[in-house]
Amino acid sequence: MFKIIYAKSVSRDIKKIAPYNLSKIKNGVEELHNFPNISNIKRLTKHPIADFRLRIGNYRVLFDVNWYRKEIYILKIGHRREVY
Repeated sequence: MFKIIYAKSVSRDIKKIAPYNLSKIKNGVEELHNFPNISNIKRLTKHPIADFRLRIGNYRVLFDVNWYRKEIYILKIGHRREVY
């Protein structure tokens, strides 16, 4: 099981998202506890912010993984046209 840690900037990202999309995003983030056995995850190459992304509809959750501590750092959440 991985522990999920949110960056401070994520609270600003969440305020921009419509409430009806937030429930799907929260459920998707909770599934990250079972990382790496999840679909819709892709390793990002040469991305300046994160190493992985989780696709939830038109929204993306960008995150990094610390394998030794079993922690996932959520760095950015947003619409796909704004995140990349």
